[in-house]
Amino acid sequence: MLHLSLVKGSKGVTWDCLLKGHTINDPFTQSEVQKSLMLERFQAENPGFDFSGASFNGQVPDPKSFMGGVGYNTPN
Repeated sequence: MLHLSLVKGSKGVTWDCLLKGHTINDPFTQSEVQKSLMLERFQAENPGFDFSGASFNGQVPDPKSFMGGVGYNTPN
């Protein structure tokens, strides 16, 4: 059995697909990933706030540039 652990080098950056050559995410999946990243960002920036019932709807901004970008990116 083979287990892979993939770690992103930069937060707030979405992947089109898991591995090069694999099927690219459809627009709906890409939007869901963006929503998840925004929620993750808000949770990290507001650790005392309860986001358990939070949801994003409509157009989701790019988390790497929204309001100054993600402050905890690692350099590429």
